[in-house]
Amino acid sequence: MKLWDYKITKNWRPKTAPEWRWFLERKINYGELRGLDPLMIKKFLPKLHIDPGKKLALVNYFEQYGA
Repeated sequence: MKLWDYKITKNWRPKTAPEWRWFLERKINYGELRGLDPLMIKKFLPKLHIDPGKKLALVNYFEQYGA
């Protein structure tokens, strides 16, 4: 199921910091975590506007397993 509300190409990748934040927020909030780079998530996690429960889960994951 695709929940994206923007038409972007399948192989599009973010290049700038604002694009990365937007991309990660959309993917994480809609549960599309497959294929995401854990290092990029960890880098932008403090600035992401995502569901608080998901943010806590990611913080806990990185504390337990690193990236």
